[in-house]
Amino acid sequence: MDEYQIPFVGNKIYKARSTQKNLYRITRDNQYIGFIRWENGGWMLEENAKEELTAENVQLIGEKIDRLKKR
Repeated sequence: MDEYQIPFVGNKIYKARSTQKNLYRITRDNQYIGFIRWENGGWMLEENAKEELTAENVQLIGEKIDRLKKR
């Protein structure tokens, strides 16, 4: 499965790891914060474990995955 280090604001390290087709496990500083999914042409929050994974952050992280992946 693919894993991407996501450049983000601040000094936190965000990573997205593909667990299934179009489903990504998101971590911040190696702490699980949730899952996001690519569905129907856009990114959506699948599961939220921490408050840091807001709708806006889901879109920003998803856009960066798209750029890294060249979707």
